[in-house]
Amino acid sequence: MFAKKTITALVTAPINQNIALIRVSGPETYSIISSIFDRPLPKYSQKKSQLIFGNVINQKKEIIDQVLLLCFYQPQSFTGEDVVEISCHGNLFLVNQILQLLLSQGAELAEPGEFSKQAFFNDKLSLIQAQAINDLIRAPNLSSVQLALHNLSPQAKNALEDLETKLLEIIATIEVNIDYPEYDGVEYLTGQRVLISLQSFQKELEKIFRSSQQANIYQVGIKVAIVGKPNVGKSTLLNALLQEEKALVSPWAGTTRDVVEGRYNLKGIPLILFDTAGIHSAENLIERMGIQRSRQFLAKAELIFFCLDNSRIWNKEDNDIWQLVKNKKNVIIINKIDLKKRLQLPPGFPQEKVVLINAKQGNIQALEEKIEQLLVKDLGSVHSPYPFLSQSWQQTKLKQLIKMNQEIIQALEEKIPLDVISGDLKITFSLLQELTGHGDQGDLLDIIFSKFCLGK
Repeated sequence: MFAKKTITALVTAPINQNIALIRVSGPETYSIISSIFDRPLPKYSQKKSQLIFGNVINQKKEIIDQVLLLCFYQPQSFTGEDVVEISCHGNLFLVNQILQLLLSQGAELAEPGEFSKQAFFNDKLSLIQAQAINDLIRAPNLSSVQLALHNLSPQAKNALEDLETKLLEIIATIEVNIDYPEYDGVEYLTGQRVLISLQSFQKELEKIFRSSQQANIYQVGIKVAIVGKPNVGKSTLLNALLQEEKALVSPWAGTTRDVVEGRYNLKGIPLILFDTAGIHSAENLIERMGIQRSRQFLAKAELIFFCLDNSRIWNKEDNDIWQLVKNKKNVIIINKIDLKKRLQLPPGFPQEKVVLINAKQGNIQALEEKIEQLLVKDLGSVHSPYPFLSQSWQQTKLKQLIKMNQEIIQALEEKIPLDVISGDLKITFSLLQELTGHGDQGDLLDIIFSKFCLGK
């Protein structure tokens, strides 16, 4: 799965700039660098990194560029291999000349994420930490940066590996019972002890799953559909949140006939806002198509802003929309509070979800506070000992792990013999190893690292 080879790539952006950085990593690094450098390198190997100034030269001994070499020696490098980082002038013509020289001497062009993959296979990074590097590069806000840095920490790595150790100890306990069955009552006592341990293990898994789901909000955002009958101020609300005239606003109902998208950052939480066409009975074909699209976005939304007009009475259109959204996570927004109140909410309406705003005047602070309360109250702290497993592949593995472990717990509660559940526990252990990166990943590693930047 992991072939020892010497790879190279441009680490900095492929644009003309003051300085560019080219990385070389692998067993042939120093022999390749020696063949294109005009000065002798330090005697191999050094305990500390070495900085050397000199010239990159071609086979005709012509100077290509003046450079600085930062030399690392295995295993004291990011990848765990011999590594040289070449700081050269950032003219792309020069950069390509140096890369061509390196390739001509036997280096291979690195694939996306291949340096991080080297680090993973050389035990310099866990799979969680490797994923965290990519999350850090792509983080859309400060909160996402903090979550990625947390996953990079040794504490988060060790916490997940401690779970692996606990599960291995449970399996060992069962194996001992199977190997020495002659003692009366030992199976029952072992089963009770294993049940308690697995129940504790399950609680930890569920805690990781919940915090990881919430952390995902910071990284990819949450889809919000702004819905309501025509002319209640949905587009005005979108413009107020974005502080720009994103959506067309007019006094006439039905102005919005297609979904208008905007992105809004609330204290580190990315909201992907969709201003939808007013949902009502319409005869115009184009308007009906817009309403149909509104219903489609409503079904996909993770949070609903249900807009009502303070100056208009509650009617059948409002009630029909409420029936569509009441079972989803929602905020009930009463807009136009500067106008005379005519709206009376039906009996039993959830008042704790209601906020009053005046979108036209930008008076939306109450809504921002309600959103923050709704989304942030369950978010895990970055001080959690566990990593935040928010990527889709991590969530899939974690759900499989929780489901399998719960089935084993149920079997133990029904007094199923230990030797019957032993095989299922080993499958559970394999799933956990796939999360930590200690198990057989198949093609998963290629998929994970292919999403990294070139040169990382």
